[in-house]
Amino acid sequence: MCALGATALWAGNFIVARGFHHSLPPVTLAFWRWFFASAVLFPFALPHLIRERARVKEHLGYLCLTAFSGVTLFNTLVYVAGLATTALNLSLIAMVSPLFIVILAWLFQGEGMHGAKVVGTLMAFFGVLLLITGGSPGVLLKMRFNSGDILMMVAALIFAFYSLLVRQKPQGLSMLTFLASTFFMGLAMLAPAYFWERGFSIAPLMPLASMGVVAYLGICAALIAYALWNRAIMLIGPGRTAVCYYLLPLFSGVEAMIFLGEPIGWVHLVSAGFILSGVALSSRQPG
Repeated sequence: MCALGATALWAGNFIVARGFHHSLPPVTLAFWRWFFASAVLFPFALPHLIRERARVKEHLGYLCLTAFSGVTLFNTLVYVAGLATTALNLSLIAMVSPLFIVILAWLFQGEGMHGAKVVGTLMAFFGVLLLITGGSPGVLLKMRFNSGDILMMVAALIFAFYSLLVRQKPQGLSMLTFLASTFFMGLAMLAPAYFWERGFSIAPLMPLASMGVVAYLGICAALIAYALWNRAIMLIGPGRTAVCYYLLPLFSGVEAMIFLGEPIGWVHLVSAGFILSGVALSSRQPG
């Protein structure tokens, strides 16, 4: 349920951002997203940080690496990539991230790669491919790749790396302390790039029309979604959690139908069948 909740919130992220094209430079958008997330989390996390400060200091290197990959780099690279490539390319390459997670969890953490998981993961990936291309495989032949696609591929790999790091969370750290430490450190490491970008930007510091969207990105798509995603990884492992990510375009389509009145056709229904069946199959424990 935690992985499903995180995926649903990330899907809502695409709905909210639909009319938010280039309103803020990419690093500025990432910075304010994590600023809102950190500001909301701070009063709840402060007592835990004080109580567990010795543990934080002991595992500072691990926390810095986790913060740098999951907070500083991942979303920032996605936003930068979005300036140089198409939404189709971004969506397709983003769907490679669950495959990276499953493979890396198998290689480095010994997570099982039984037949049902392999078949289920491939089914879900095919369903997403069908959905994104609208049932027209020829769309893939017309794709053109550029620097933005390379950045998005790197971002997908970094998110997989972050997901594996979460599984290695030291037992002495509570999840709240872990979240707060990675958010605050990640934001601090992002700050130099933010101030550098502001030096070259003529955009307003924070347009009023953008504030509500950035607040949503920070509180829902960052704070709550990351908390749920991390919890799911701790409960069922990165591999099984990753496959739920394939539900993102499905959630996005349903939310677009509800809130934007966008129609659902046969491609959506067939894709949903493949995705749901694949996620259910890959989540089965080997008999």
